[in-house]
Amino acid sequence: MKNKTLIIHKLGISFYAILVAVIFCGCETINVTVEETITRINGRHISIYVVDSCEYIGNIYGGHGDWATHKGNCKFCAERSKN
Repeated sequence: MKNKTLIIHKLGISFYAILVAVIFCGCETINVTVEETITRINGRHISIYVVDSCEYIGNIYGGHGDWATHKGNCKFCAERSKN
């Protein structure tokens, strides 16, 4: 009986730690902006995202079909390479 109580106590502590981690570290969109919607391909909007001063093109809605790639003509990278 003592072992069962100990296991339940450890599981409770683990659950609490995971809950705190999700609350403080999950789903933040700091330094992310959407500049414009470019076009529709197969019924989906393709957008330009600016993340940490770099441009990405893609479709991000928080699902399994999300994708993004770095733009080849990123204005921030072009400006940095001049210096």
